[in-house]
Amino acid sequence: MPATRLAALAVVVALVAPAGRAQDHPLSLQGLTPVGGRARLTDTGGTLGFTVANAGDTPRDARVVVEYDARPGARFARDIWVPPRAALSAWLPLGPAPPAGDAVEVRSLLYDRTDGTETLVLRPGEGEKIRARPVPFRARTPTTALIADEPYHSAAAAFVKLVRKAATLPEELTVPPDGPLPPTPEAFDGVDHVVVAGNRLAADPVGRWALRQWVARGGRLWVLLDLVDGGSVAPLLGDDRPVEVVDRVGLTRVRLGPPRQAAQHRDFDQPVEHVRVLPAVGDRVFAVANDWPAGFARNVGRGRVLVTTLGAAGWLPPPPPPPPPAGTKGLSRPGPPPGADAVQELAAELHPPNRPAPLPADALRPLLDDEVGYAVMGRGTAAVVLGGFLSVVAGIGVGLRRSRRPELVGWLAPVAAAGAAGVFVGHAELTRGSVPPTVAAVAVAEPVSGTDEVTLSGVLAVFQPDSGPVPLAAPRGGVLDLDAAGLEGQTRTRVVTDTDAWHVEGLDLPAGVRTGAFRATTRPGAVTAAVRFGPAGVEGRLTAPGLSAPADALVFSAQRQLLAARFAADGTFVTDDDLPPGQLLPGAVLSDRQQRRQAVYRQMLGGPLPAHLDGRDLLLTWADAAGVPFTGRDGSRAVGTVLLVTPLAFERTPPGTRVAVPAAFVPIRRPDLGRPTLDSSAPTEQLLRFQLPAAVLPLEVERAVLKLRVRAPGRRVAVRVGAETLFVADAPAEPVRVQIADPRHLRPDADGGLLLTVSITDPAPAPVPWKIEELGLDVVGRTAGGP
Repeated sequence: MPATRLAALAVVVALVAPAGRAQDHPLSLQGLTPVGGRARLTDTGGTLGFTVANAGDTPRDARVVVEYDARPGARFARDIWVPPRAALSAWLPLGPAPPAGDAVEVRSLLYDRTDGTETLVLRPGEGEKIRARPVPFRARTPTTALIADEPYHSAAAAFVKLVRKAATLPEELTVPPDGPLPPTPEAFDGVDHVVVAGNRLAADPVGRWALRQWVARGGRLWVLLDLVDGGSVAPLLGDDRPVEVVDRVGLTRVRLGPPRQAAQHRDFDQPVEHVRVLPAVGDRVFAVANDWPAGFARNVGRGRVLVTTLGAAGWLPPPPPPPPPAGTKGLSRPGPPPGADAVQELAAELHPPNRPAPLPADALRPLLDDEVGYAVMGRGTAAVVLGGFLSVVAGIGVGLRRSRRPELVGWLAPVAAAGAAGVFVGHAELTRGSVPPTVAAVAVAEPVSGTDEVTLSGVLAVFQPDSGPVPLAAPRGGVLDLDAAGLEGQTRTRVVTDTDAWHVEGLDLPAGVRTGAFRATTRPGAVTAAVRFGPAGVEGRLTAPGLSAPADALVFSAQRQLLAARFAADGTFVTDDDLPPGQLLPGAVLSDRQQRRQAVYRQMLGGPLPAHLDGRDLLLTWADAAGVPFTGRDGSRAVGTVLLVTPLAFERTPPGTRVAVPAAFVPIRRPDLGRPTLDSSAPTEQLLRFQLPAAVLPLEVERAVLKLRVRAPGRRVAVRVGAETLFVADAPAEPVRVQIADPRHLRPDADGGLLLTVSITDPAPAPVPWKIEELGLDVVGRTAGGP
């Protein structure tokens, strides 16, 4: 993020205060109030806004320092440059606040650092004592920030409160004050949802960039498009998938509900604005109004952007009917108001219940063992040393026995033992001295679609062979939670020097390894994985600037099936056969590093995926990074390893090309009931539809292999096409492979589907459970057309 000393960091305004002040110092500090997405500090941190005034005739270098009264020693600072006779407004991110009531006590200090000196500037009447002041505090709760134009838009606020209520959240909102937003994504940490209901961001490109970064790291943004110009919201949606605005109309009759669901209409005296749009491919439309999208959502990085196109009045429920006259019998309880189902869909998108947690940083810590620490003596060297020690002891014993001086064994044997121990100690000292200071990182890296950005979340390790100060810094930004155990008594100051740059002063670390979880965003260039189906299966090319040596790669399909991927030196890759059950990397013998990587895969893919990854075809590969987001001592070795998670972008296979489509990319549905039944105790006969990928249609299918593994003791398993049986067996114990080569059975329907029937019948005398453990269809054919 480019920045200047003034424009990108703060707003400079004219100073009207007189030059002469108490203590005759030109600098003064004002403000220190929460800014960004929250009006209070929380136990997850916050951001304070402040203003430094310079009443003098020369520019001044100033430092603002803040610390919690209950947590001395952990300081947060901001360096700024203030022009003469001006005031500069800026911001300062703080770490988690200690538990408190409605307010937390903080101490603030202002230093004049002009000309290389550092002078503490005290407030008038403060004397030599630095007094604490209260700042509003509240423990972390789901928070929604509303960014609206002035005057305050009451209908938009009522709409947001309605959706929060539908999500079983309190109706309270946070409205950031007018003016530019802090130009850092950390200012929105602790906020769950940000709602844009106006064009305020159009005049604040730096704040808009920070908001986009916050979304890419996992935030949820809701745009009320009827109150926002399309041009100001486009940068938030991504450059690769624009939303086409058809027109803006006023509706006096609205029929609002989820797609493909009958909805009641509602009449309005005043027209309700509706922005009719054509969402991009991949957007999820969750509500329609008069057959046009009223709400849709898309993934942006790890976060999600929601867009509603119908004015707030169309979503808000009608006013309740007047009470019946006294003495009359009330009417029956009314049903849900029109549009209630659409509001519930919007609430579920804004604040989904039971959202899967991302991969925890602790899962990556074992991989740092390969990058930092001392080298351990090899088994061969240790065996030679121990063998030599035993040989010496044996020689001493034989020699002293012959010399008839056995009493010397009592001190010669310990001398030999001490010599062997000295070899081990000497080796350890040489090893420690040979390992340079190291800053290593292992992270999950995810590209942000349509940009050159990559979000990182992982673990950083700082290794130093001896104790001493470590000037830890983040030249391009990031958040680091370094383990502070054993560092009590130090006064450490995290100093922000630019929009995305900070360093730590006063950090002294003992010899050894110190770790901490981190988050960061880098801009190496666009990362893509372009693929298509070819004769060997899925073939593609990974473009990943700044990364090298991809290895131990997997393709994880939207159907949650795994394929191993082999990389060539030029960055191209091809998928192998399915992996055996329980194995996530190919090969009979895995190295220690591969076993640790497999453990990460198992934890990451074993449960529900985060929403931005669920239902997508992904390439997962380990790679070496050119650097790490943080720096340490001068001369430190930087080592970076990432698990790159990249969505696959399928290209259409050229006509006349022979292709092999793995079962992982052929989804299965029951035309009548949806998903197939995979386990039961009752007999079943299921008509299954295998959908061929759109990237190969139309396809002339030449052969197919049905892969079936089922546990069905005492039952008969059969496969047929129409009335013709292709396979039948009683309680098959081995995996079944049904070869299909008859052209009559390989004719896709108009939409590219193949139909097969699988039946499990003939129950045992007592109901016996059965389970389908594997079900898929590999397809080989040739794309239509061509020579």
